[in-house]
Amino acid sequence: MGIRLRVLPALILGCVPIGVARGQVPADTAVLADIVVTGTPVPTRAGAIAAAVTVLSGDELRARGVRLVHDALREVPGLLVVSAGSFGGTTSLFARGGESNYVKVLVDGVPANQPGGGFDFATLSLSNVERIEVVRGPASVVHGSDAVSGVVHVITRRGGGGVRGEASVQAGTFGSLAADAAASGGNEGLGWSAGLGRFSTDGIYQFNSRFESTVASAALGARPDAATSLSATARYDRNSYGFPTDGTGAPVDSNQQSSGSTLTLGGSATRGLGDRVEVIASVGVTEIRYDYDDAMDSAGDTSGFGFASRRRSEVGRIGGGIRGRYRAEPSLTVIGGLEVERLRERQTGWASSNFGGGPFTEEQLPFAASRVNGAAFAQVTLDHATGLAATGGVRHDQDEAFGGFTTVRAGVAWRLPGGPRVRASFGTAFKAPNFSESFADSPFERGDRGLRPERTRSWEVGAEQLLAGGTLQLAAAWFDQRFRNLIQYVASEPPAPTYVNLGEATARGLELSVSLRPVGAVAFTASYTRLWTEVTEAPGGSLEFLAGGPLLRRPAASARVDASVRLARVAFGAGVTALGARDDIDFTRFERVSLPAHATLDAGGELDLLEGNGGRRLALLVRVENALDADYETVVGYPARGRTLFLGVRAGL
Repeated sequence: MGIRLRVLPALILGCVPIGVARGQVPADTAVLADIVVTGTPVPTRAGAIAAAVTVLSGDELRARGVRLVHDALREVPGLLVVSAGSFGGTTSLFARGGESNYVKVLVDGVPANQPGGGFDFATLSLSNVERIEVVRGPASVVHGSDAVSGVVHVITRRGGGGVRGEASVQAGTFGSLAADAAASGGNEGLGWSAGLGRFSTDGIYQFNSRFESTVASAALGARPDAATSLSATARYDRNSYGFPTDGTGAPVDSNQQSSGSTLTLGGSATRGLGDRVEVIASVGVTEIRYDYDDAMDSAGDTSGFGFASRRRSEVGRIGGGIRGRYRAEPSLTVIGGLEVERLRERQTGWASSNFGGGPFTEEQLPFAASRVNGAAFAQVTLDHATGLAATGGVRHDQDEAFGGFTTVRAGVAWRLPGGPRVRASFGTAFKAPNFSESFADSPFERGDRGLRPERTRSWEVGAEQLLAGGTLQLAAAWFDQRFRNLIQYVASEPPAPTYVNLGEATARGLELSVSLRPVGAVAFTASYTRLWTEVTEAPGGSLEFLAGGPLLRRPAASARVDASVRLARVAFGAGVTALGARDDIDFTRFERVSLPAHATLDAGGELDLLEGNGGRRLALLVRVENALDADYETVVGYPARGRTLFLGVRAGL
């Protein structure tokens, strides 16, 4: 499909834009809520943040039938979602051209990444989610390692305002079935919510493509008195995934399966000490488990490398911190704090192979390691009544594995009288090596405890303008990033390590967006991202990193246009995602290839069938993904799902 993405900026800025449902915000503003909890150490007014922040409403996304967080993130400028084929296939997120492990993922403030930044978005559900906050750009001063090019924060409903509940069930293409239920309630002193979701499907392949996922969540908040607030959250996701594909994407295996689970637990306590001082203590626990099992396909399946194998990975994170906020003046706030976190990982497994001399089984050496990271940070924020806001912060992390690392961030934003809001920021960030890169010890993989963290320095400038009485908003941002000390795998003879700091790259780009709300019930938005990436230093012979070439899977141009309408009984939204050509690796030929440009159309909504007293309602749900049945790939060898239709009902109280 040929798509002229070069003409889209003119269309976006010169025509009536088509946009996203109520609740998305363009570029660097947040219209959903004036308070943002992700971009700074404590909740802060959105207008005082110089970073690019987007807030997405869980209710609005679900009203359009969006079920997964990664589908919602496709609507954010500068973000690219890459998924390997069928339901449950590995799904990665690239922010502003950074690596897929450069985005910190938080669930109610608790880090959900694996150590080293890896995170699979394939199963992260919108069940019982109140909102998603997205920060683009470096955020290590607030969030430490992994927040190199962005942060995604998934926030559970807190409840309050009386008891409410809803339940939905949907059936769809590929034998898919989804069910979800949530309830919330409370009063001024206590709020609670709980949710349970389930999804299953036969998948897109003819065999061994079954995917199942179950998610449960809960949140509790209390205010014992005017100066104290307490909160506790929990989220558990368990899934299983049968996949027939080998490393090239060919469906060849009838019983290759994986399963996994993720548990996040969080708690915090806030206490005001007079009018100017506030102290916040928090704790978080993350437990991740992954199992891979590939038994013999038959009694005669006894040839080749790893014809039967099994692996298990167990990851744990437990951390806590204390921070204080001092309001020196009504417009000046000083924040400081200490954090500590222990990370651990254990891997076990075995593989049976036959290279012609008969089968033999090789046990993977048990791999178990841990490290402790401590951090201290401070930040000063100015939020003046004249519209001038400024932020400056510094953080030092001290890690058992790689030593110390200091990051800084500074930014300024100013709403000019009667004119645009302009902003500029500069920051540094880092990503710690993962456990395999530091500690692995096997024939084909040997870590190096002396690896340095990957690092970045980044700056950006932006502006936004409100027109037509605030119903039309234009925004633009330019960002420039340099990534250094990229960790690469290099084949070597024992005892030399296979992981080394070799790579450098740059990613810079332009983000444009438009939002139009002619009336309260109708919203249009559009965004366009132009991205330039270049590998400036790379190991010789690497297909993934070619000096002078672009970074893989990042299109030079991408765009999103959406529209939504909400009437008395109807809520409907439609969106088009367009991606330009981008490089990838074809492992059947071990060559770099160019994936062609493509566009997809998704649409969904709900129709109220009845609405009774007390908020009782029954609604018909419809969702169609890839409505035009586009044939495309975001990973070579893994065709994307064709047209997918879901129909269902939602009942509420």
